[in-house]
Formats: sequence, C-alpha cells, structure tokens
Amino acid sequence: MIGLAVQTLRARRAGFTGVFVALALGAALLTVTALGIAATITRDRPPIWYSGAAVVAVPSDTVTVRIGSGDGSYDATNTVGQRPAIPAEAVTRLTALPGAVVDRRVPAIVEGAPADVHPWGSATLHPATLVTGRAPAAQGEAVVTVASGRQVGDLLGVRTSQGDLSWRVTGVVTGPPAVYVSDEAAATLAGGRVDAVAFPDAAAAAGVREIGLEALTGDRRGLAEPDPGRDAITDTIALLGTFSGIAVFVAIFVVAGTFAFAVSQRRREMALLRAAGATPRQVRRLIMGEALLAALLASAAGCALGVLIAPACGRWMAGHGLAPDDFTIGFNPWAVLSAAGAGPLVAVIGTWAAARRAGKVRPIEALREASVDRRVMTVPRWIFGLFFTGAATAMVAIGGTGAVSGEDALALTFFGAYLSLIAVVLFAPLLAPLLIRILTRLLPGVTVEIARSNALAAVRRTASTAAPVLITVGLAATILSSNSTAQHAAQIASRDRVTGSAMVTSTDPVGVPASAVEALGRVPGVTAAVPVRSGSAFMLDGDTVELITAEYVGAGVEQVWKLPTEVRDLREPGTVVVGDDLARSRKWRVGDRIQLWQGDTTPFEARVVAVLPPSLDLGTTVLLPFSSGLPSGFSSGADAVYLAGSGDPGALAAAVGDAGSVATPDSYFAALAAEANRMNNLVMLALLGMTLLYTAIAIANTLVMSTADRARDIAVLRLGGATPRQVLALIATETGTVVAVAVLLAATVTTVMLLGLRSRLTDLVPSVEITAPWPLIAGITAICVLVAFAASLFPAALLLRTPPAALAALRE
Repeated sequence: MIGLAVQTLRARRAGFTGVFVALALGAALLTVTALGIAATITRDRPPIWYSGAAVVAVPSDTVTVRIGSGDGSYDATNTVGQRPAIPAEAVTRLTALPGAVVDRRVPAIVEGAPADVHPWGSATLHPATLVTGRAPAAQGEAVVTVASGRQVGDLLGVRTSQGDLSWRVTGVVTGPPAVYVSDEAAATLAGGRVDAVAFPDAAAAAGVREIGLEALTGDRRGLAEPDPGRDAITDTIALLGTFSGIAVFVAIFVVAGTFAFAVSQRRREMALLRAAGATPRQVRRLIMGEALLAALLASAAGCALGVLIAPACGRWMAGHGLAPDDFTIGFNPWAVLSAAGAGPLVAVIGTWAAARRAGKVRPIEALREASVDRRVMTVPRWIFGLFFTGAATAMVAIGGTGAVSGEDALALTFFGAYLSLIAVVLFAPLLAPLLIRILTRLLPGVTVEIARSNALAAVRRTASTAAPVLITVGLAATILSSNSTAQHAAQIASRDRVTGSAMVTSTDPVGVPASAVEALGRVPGVTAAVPVRSGSAFMLDGDTVELITAEYVGAGVEQVWKLPTEVRDLREPGTVVVGDDLARSRKWRVGDRIQLWQGDTTPFEARVVAVLPPSLDLGTTVLLPFSSGLPSGFSSGADAVYLAGSGDPGALAAAVGDAGSVATPDSYFAALAAEANRMNNLVMLALLGMTLLYTAIAIANTLVMSTADRARDIAVLRLGGATPRQVLALIATETGTVVAVAVLLAATVTTVMLLGLRSRLTDLVPSVEITAPWPLIAGITAICVLVAFAASLFPAALLLRTPPAALAALRE
C-alpha cells in the first residue's frame, strides 16, 4: 500500500499541495515555539562578577516545606526570585575559611543611572586592574570603572534607599560595571546584609555545604549574580507556551479538517478499491500512508523553515519587550525533533476518523453516498462534541454557583469560551445546515436557491470551509474582547481603590527613599504620605508551595486606599490582611495565625487582622506592614507613595526631587493602561498574526480543493446555458453563505462569553464595560472573507476558461 500511496500523491499533486503547505506551516510554527522554549530552559549566563572565584557560597533560592512525617514525608518547594541574605552566624563561619571574600550588592542611582555598589574587596573576584588613583579608604570615597568615563577627583551624585549622597572618585579600574566603596562603607549601605561569600580555592566547597549553604562552581556561579532578565524570562516562557498551545489547537482542528475533507472527496475512489477486492484494513493503510508521506515531507520542510526564522523571532521578541534584551534563539536538536514529530501525529489523528469511516462502508453504500453527504456526524464527533459541550457548561455552572470567585471565576469563563468554540466546530455539520436555511430564506433568487442546495448537499465541504473561519474569527473575538474587558475592569478596580489625591511613583531599583517620604509628609496640606512596595510571598496550599502577591503598605493606608477600617491594626510585623479569594480558599478568618514566607524565603507567622472584600485586583493578595520587608534585606525604598490631602504639586515635586515623579491617580492609571495596552497589542499581534496566517492557508486550501473538485458541476451549469458570470455569482453566493454562518457562530460564542464575563465582574468592580478592539476584529474577519472569496473564485475562473465539453470530460 505504500507504493500505491506514493503513486496517489504523484497523481493528486494539486490536491495535496494545500495539505502540504498547511502541515509545513504548522511544523514551522511549532519549531519556532519549541526552539524558543528550549532557549529559555537552557539560558545559561556564564559568571562575570564571580569569574575569578572558584566557589561562591549563597543561600538557597527555594522555599522548602516538609510535608508529612516518617517514610511517607516529602519536600514541597518553590523557586524565589531573590535569594535571602546569608545569616550572620553563617557569615562568621564562612569568613573563618581560607581565602573568604565577602560581597554585598547595594542598588543605587549614580549620576541618574542605575548602578550596583560593592565593597572594594570584591574587586578580586573578577579581572579588575586599578588604572589610576587609589582604593577607597573612607566614607564618601569611591572607585569607578573605565566605562563610566569618570576621572579621579570627580564628584558623584548618588541616591540609595538611605537618601542622597555625594562621593568623590579616588580611582578608576577595569572590569565589569560597578561602583566600589570601602568595605566598611558597603556594610553600612547594605545594612549588614551579605549576599555572597566567594573563595579562590575549589576545596572550600565542602566547608560551604557543611554550613548549609549552596556552593556554586563552574557556570553555576552566574546564578549568584543579578539577572535583569530573570523575571522577563518567566513571561517569555508563558508567552511561548501560549504560542505552542494555539499552534497545536489550530493544527488539530484545521489540518485534521483538511485531511478529512480530502478523504471525503475520494469516497468514489475508495468504493472502487473496495469493489476490486481491497479490504477495509488496506483502504485505511492507503489513506494513512498518504497522510504520513505528506506529513513527513511537510514536517521536514516546515522544521527547516522554523530553524531559519527562529533567530529573527527571538530578536523581534527581545526588541519589543516580550523577552529579555539578551534573549536569543539558537538551534536545539531535541526541540526540532519534537516539532517534527508533531506533524505526522496531527496528520494521523486527522486522518484516522476519515480513513476508518471509508474502510467500514460497503462498496455500494460508498458509491451511493459519493455525491451527497448523508451521515456527517460520526460517533467520535458526537462523543467529543458532547464532551466539550458538557465541559464548557460545567465551567459556566461552577463559576455561577459561587464556588469560585475573583480571578478563578474569570479564568473559568475564558476556558469555557475556548471549550465552547471547540464544541461548535465539532457540531458544525449540524448547526451549519440550520443556519444556512435561515439565512438563505431571507434572500430571493434562483442563484440563492442553487447555492443553498449545493451547501446542504455537501455538508462536509461546508463544515470544512466554515471550520477555519470559525476558529480564526472565534479566537480573535474571544481573546481580544475578553482580554480588553478584563484589563479595563482591572484598571477600574485599581483606580477606584485609590482615594488619595496624588501619587509619587518610582521605577528605578532604589525606589522612593524614606527621607523623601518624610519630606512629602511635611508638605503643607498633606495629611498622610503612605509608602507602598509591591513584592511576593509564599504560602502552603495543601501539599504545594504557592506564590502570591504581597503589598507592603505603610501606616495610614486606609486614608489613601478604600479598605476596611480593621486595616488600621496593620501596623507592626506579625500582622497581615488577606484578600477575599485567599480567605475563602484557605478558610482564613480574622484572628487566625498563618504561616507565610517572604519573597526571599524568610519565614514568618502573622495574625490576620482583616479580610478584604471581594475585589479584582487584591483578591489573591496579602497586605503586610511596610517594615516587614526590611529585616529580610529588601530595599527600604517605596515603589509608590500615596498622598492624602491637598499639597501643592510644585512643593511635592521639590520634596521628592529626583527620587520619583508626582502624578494624579487619574493620570497615573491612564499611563499604566496605555503601556498595558501596548504590550497587550504586541502579544495579540504575535498570537493572532500567527493564527491568521495559518488558517488563511487552510481556508484557501479547502476552497481550492472543493472548487477544483466541482469541475463537472461547473460544466453541467455551462452546458445548461449558464454564463461564466452566473457561475461565478453562484460560487460567490455559496461561499458568502458559508462564511456568514462561520462568523455568526463565532459571534454567538463571543457574545455568550462576554455576557458570562460581565456577570462575573459585576461583583468585583463598580462598573463593567464591555471593551474590545472592534476595528481589529472586523479587520481579521474581513481578511478571512477576502481569502475565502479569492480562493473560491480564482480557481473557478480558471476552470471557466476550459470549454464546457472538455470540462465535463475531466476524470476525477
């Protein structure tokens, strides 16, 4: 059967071209995403700062909790974004080991630019040569690198979390960018915090492990250095994972539909094979062999294309803020092999049902059903359609019962919409005829009558044409409208929460220092200046350690945020306010003592002093006293300072200086929304651009195959007296009807989803507004319509150039 499959592919090159292109593009998309994910996993940064050390001692970067006891116990862990400080006792033991070099890293703003301040002793941890001047020996002295462009004797304006300082340059060195101060000055700036202790001899690793710290060697030494892209790479992984999911989703439903339609066109051929003595197994093997051969060739071409364009995709993501600045996508054989295996797998899945159906029918039945589709809803289609319908209904029901709330309820709404879209695609052979009858009944004319009859007689062709349009428009409408509505609702919730009259915000690593907060509080008319710092925390949820959002808020936050009056008790370390979703899921009540871990793994126990009301922005957040983060080594600077009262804007700007910018809550959240919309548009462009390109090929492929297969139908119309213009009008009418049905089904799913989303948001935000980039959605729909008309009319116009008699004589 393999030889026959090869001959069939050669004889039907035109028919399999579309299948080949669709599979090749799918393989290319999967290759790019697989290589991108591999690049995030294997993103190793060789040591720079610690390149001259053999061993670097650092605390663990994981939260570890022992679950259970005895032989059945195990550790639940989660990785943190920032390592904690080395405990003082461990520092004492480490410095007793030979060759120990203590390193501290203090974030600072030097002459308006971010910089890291280190002790002079750490200059031995990497190649660094003193070019001019001398080492810093007293407070107010500093050594800079050649790259800074500074000279000995220059004064440096420095801002740290302790306030504004002035340092004089005493020396210039080569090496990585940094500012060096004396060891004593660095200890004061760091508040005693020690980030790492390095050793020149690898033999120190054993002693480090005995103390209970990690001993980093080789390239792992780079893990002890700050990585600006560490947080961004997490978002990159999530984005690439979404790319992969959508690529697989589209491949399964579009390519599978294309294969099923291609097989259904050849039912007469299958019947002749059965009549000639071919067994059902042989027929199945023939079709599966054709699918595998086409898929193998397409996967090879698609993977080669993916390898070529992957580096450019990586540069595009890095250039637009969707990945770290140094993110690159290189070649990874395992990623390419995994993507190459997906093409044949999708082809087998898509062909299996049609091949099984073709092999089971008797020759006479197959011949009788070759021209008119009778049973298009197969048993597997019924099973999966009912399954996805039930799953979508369950999602809606769970969200409506109140069993989940907040972000979890929104997630169920989104997921339910996607399941509904899958269910509608599976039930398209049932829904499409009904909608076709309704739509065409409103339109008069013989052309409409014939178009309706053609569409109803070939339900498989109709469903296969509608499926890619339905998926493209449905995904675009649901994703864009749901993201836009939810994002707008979150912005409304955040803005409504703020009752203060003004804000001071900072985006640099130092933040707004305590001295600036005090100065803001002394401005006439200001009744409260409340610092807030965003961070993270961990909690034990069953047998897993979960990451949650933490807001470190200063005293008086109830004067600038809309919060319960009980929040006034949030003053000293050891108290916490929990979001409504957390309280519901963990059954926390006021007065309970709960175990949490700060973002740097520091454990602490806190008493719940209040539970926040249901909200969209703080449902899974804990509020902690601002001073709680200071002992663990976090910067004492604030991300934002919320002001109550009516201070003069000029006086506020003078009080904060260069440490932040003054804005009203309205202008701040408007700027925040603009940046969020920009990033969201970039992500949607990447996601939907990929899907639109892929499904456009699928639409064109299906319509080109169906139009070419109708050569005899066109010949009959021409021999019956129809003009070429009338034939094209008939095909355009049929295509327009099918596309209208697909768009109507997509609009129905989107409408139901938005209504459910609105009901979920009603209790979380003061006002709910359905927002969406309607021009973009309309543009995507228009592209699908144009592709559909072009792919159906252009092949038909070419066929009409052939004389009707010759057209009728064409073999199948």
